[in-house]
Amino acid sequence: MMMPVMIGVGASLLALEPARAASDDLLLNIPAETASAKDETSPPKSMLTIDTSTPSPPKAHAVLLADASTPAAGTASNGSYQEVPRDVTVRERARPEVDPLGIHLGSFYAYPSVRTTEIYNDNIFATPSHTDGDFITQVAPELSLESNWNNHALNFDAGAAAGYYATHSGEDYVDYHFGTDGRLDLTRDNQLTGAFTYRHEHEDRASPDDRQGKDPTEYDLFRTEIGDQNRFGRFTVKLDARLDRYNYFDVDAFGGGKINNDDRDRLAALGSATVSYEIVPDYEAYVRVAYNRQNYDSHLDNDGFDRDSQGFETVAGLAIDLGGVTRADLFAGYQSQYYQDSAFDTVAGPSFGASLTWNVTGITTVTATLTRTLQETTTPGAAGYFSTDAILNIDHELLRNLILNLYGGYSNRDYEGISRNDDVWIAGAGAEYLMNRYMSLDAKYRFDSRRSSDGSDDYDRNMILLSLDLKL
Repeated sequence: MMMPVMIGVGASLLALEPARAASDDLLLNIPAETASAKDETSPPKSMLTIDTSTPSPPKAHAVLLADASTPAAGTASNGSYQEVPRDVTVRERARPEVDPLGIHLGSFYAYPSVRTTEIYNDNIFATPSHTDGDFITQVAPELSLESNWNNHALNFDAGAAAGYYATHSGEDYVDYHFGTDGRLDLTRDNQLTGAFTYRHEHEDRASPDDRQGKDPTEYDLFRTEIGDQNRFGRFTVKLDARLDRYNYFDVDAFGGGKINNDDRDRLAALGSATVSYEIVPDYEAYVRVAYNRQNYDSHLDNDGFDRDSQGFETVAGLAIDLGGVTRADLFAGYQSQYYQDSAFDTVAGPSFGASLTWNVTGITTVTATLTRTLQETTTPGAAGYFSTDAILNIDHELLRNLILNLYGGYSNRDYEGISRNDDVWIAGAGAEYLMNRYMSLDAKYRFDSRRSSDGSDDYDRNMILLSLDLKL
């Protein structure tokens, strides 16, 4: 069975992160490779994550890549070359000379790290004019514990990110998370998976749902996931379920008093079934059906709307893998969301996605996506919005320990129930220097811009980040 590594499409009918849309996530994370449209209930560390839930692809022909210490590729000795499979992207590639060894704890390996980042943001409130800039110091410790078993898997992860503003201390934040996930290999063709994650985070000021409080809005997310994958010859059946609990905290208003965020608390459930068929090796067709339900704690929100809803999605797709050099995933279907409140019309329309991973050479990877999904929102009067996103990302290994990155993206958000339409543009570049297995340096630049039919929500923002990552 092939393993196409495709770019994640977000979660149709269900916003993965309440604080920001999928395209907003890119403002906080330099893109990497991502998961397949067939596996959108897998736990997202960000919008862009590697899907490792299926078997590895067949070995492709290798190319020779000069080691960083090689003076010139044409004059290097055989010992200074390393075979690099063309089916491995720049971000996926193992680098034994700089990859952290971890701490051996019986049948587990522990990987501790601490990242310190200095950020300059020239528009911290994402306003159209009279912008405020500031320096932010972020400290982010992380600890992961991974099993080292021949069969089954069990992993734990915990971490935090504390941000301190130089002059706007009211914007300081402390985010943290912990979770566990595992896999039970019942047979070679049957695996059960499960995961639980707790996250305490804050809303970005550029979020369309930000209530513009005196301080950033904080929220808790509890996520539970289970899955079952069975292979029957050329057929594979995958069942997934996810239950999310969102709890938003009230914030102080600028004019005094409190902004009530209780009307945003909800329980969100998503279930999906995917049937795929391997037509020939490396060509796989699939059909996915999904159901979701949104149950809000408050019968009516602060604007008098009942936001409870349920929805369905059906898509058909094709995943191909051309020897690992080029991998693609194409799918199209239809989605609909039915709202309890008669003030909201049923929202329905096509859903689609296309993704491409192209290993141009052994040291350059290009990924691209185009997706259309329906997202949850608490914008007054809006039932939800269709988000159409296009993303292009390039990773280049200039040296074995120096990775360059360039990306750009566009998102259109068409709100249902109100006359609002947003265009969001993002672009960025970065360089990661892997000094040794204990230390790395990052330098990144990001730009994002929103143009809305509601002019008060327009903004431009530039961000510069310098990071030092210490790890064992």
